[in-house]
Amino acid sequence: MTSNRIAYTGFVAFVSVVLTLVVVNLVQGNPEPTAGGTAENANGESVFRLDDVAEHNHAGSCWKVIDGVVYDLTEYLPNHPTEEEVFTRWCGKEATSAWLDKGNGRPHSPRAAARLEDYRIGVLESGAPAPAPAETADSATQPATGDDRLGRMLLGLAPGNYLDGTYRGNFIDRGLIQVSLQFRLEGGRIKGMSYRHLFYRDEDYLKMDSSAELYPVLRQYQQITERLEGEPMEAIFRLYEPENVVDDIDGYTGATLRGAKVISAFRDGLNRGVYSW
Repeated sequence: MTSNRIAYTGFVAFVSVVLTLVVVNLVQGNPEPTAGGTAENANGESVFRLDDVAEHNHAGSCWKVIDGVVYDLTEYLPNHPTEEEVFTRWCGKEATSAWLDKGNGRPHSPRAAARLEDYRIGVLESGAPAPAPAETADSATQPATGDDRLGRMLLGLAPGNYLDGTYRGNFIDRGLIQVSLQFRLEGGRIKGMSYRHLFYRDEDYLKMDSSAELYPVLRQYQQITERLEGEPMEAIFRLYEPENVVDDIDGYTGATLRGAKVISAFRDGLNRGVYSW
């Protein structure tokens, strides 16, 4: 009897050890959410379900999922250059499509991507739904602003199609040229845009050193040329919403005003006609 009891006790102990090891292995391989609705992955990052993210769907607590990463962008909201509702419509959602197309088919800039990492709080659990297709129209066939304002402005231009060739135009204020630019039209698309003159008061931006206080202004002018390259002529009207064209817009640099100056210079060139073939 004693030997049987010892054998039975040993068997029970063995089974208990095996079950303990199985449970431990399952817990380590499939972490259960904590009270906060998260677990940690092998890298020590919090893992969220899409349901967790969906609870943070307003300006007071705005989480977004971009490429499988979860960001808490609540604190950034006041600094975003668009209207609040443009930003908050993606709160609590998978927002990769909005990140890849902020308007006019253009993704956010590398600088914005670097800033985004400051708000990273974790990753989405595997098996979450794939990003929804972008709900944006082809910028080559639809107005970038989403309303008919672009069409109304186009009616103010000279009628008909503009000939291919090189154009030059100026923006003049109080008798002084502030913006002078040159561009080519090839098949109705802007090519080789460059500035011949960029001046405001005593500042000659084209001679400005990168250490100058107003150098960011020149950089935004340069971004305009980069973003308009190869675009259809009507893309110049995107400059009325400069957050879709240049980065880091704020009241100090005044990108909205400069966008209007560039549009005026473009229209002046178009109205003058082809400068050279």
